[in-house]
Amino acid sequence: MTPETDLVKVLAVDPSPIMLMGLRGVLQCDPEIELVGACLTGGEALEVCARSYPSVVITEVTLPDMTGIELCGAVKQRLGNVDVLFLTARDDNGSIFGAIGAGASGYVLKDIAPENLLRAIRVVRKGQSMLHPGIARRVFDKLSVVTRDGNGGLLFDQKLTEREAEILAEVARGSTNKQIANKLYVSESTVKSRLRGIFTKIGAHDRTQAAAIAIRGGYAG
Repeated sequence: MTPETDLVKVLAVDPSPIMLMGLRGVLQCDPEIELVGACLTGGEALEVCARSYPSVVITEVTLPDMTGIELCGAVKQRLGNVDVLFLTARDDNGSIFGAIGAGASGYVLKDIAPENLLRAIRVVRKGQSMLHPGIARRVFDKLSVVTRDGNGGLLFDQKLTEREAEILAEVARGSTNKQIANKLYVSESTVKSRLRGIFTKIGAHDRTQAAAIAIRGGYAG
């Protein structure tokens, strides 16, 4: 057992009781992590912070009493040396850049594999940033995954989410489901499920046709 002084004290914040239950299971399986609280609201989280001084706060963007961004700012102001890791379903630019502006150390999406979430916690505690690959591209390159057609309109009339556009781009490059899953830190079953939705949205019957449509649209560039 890792000595108690070396434990990473983690506070989880999410408005969904089922999500919190799942987080408890993942975090409590790691002997190097001490779960100091699991809260449904930002107010509860701030109370736990005042008592337990967590090293990492994992939060959703959307909370019932405040935003995760507001919680991040308050936690950073009160505790200073704490890392805030966003675990969220939100991948819009407002949420992403708002979180980074509030001092977040990481921003990952909820389809992340459990082992990669644990890795993200360790990464931010080492003083490094942890961003989903697609989000990192937007932050550092300021480029959208969704390409534009010759008339300046967004491909597929913006039917695809950012995550779906990333997966389609990898399909166009010839990546296998396993390679896509490893690159995007998700499971192969998640990739397969997303692909079915993508095929429906773009009118493709199979992977080959989807790749052809994507290549014509510039996704493989």
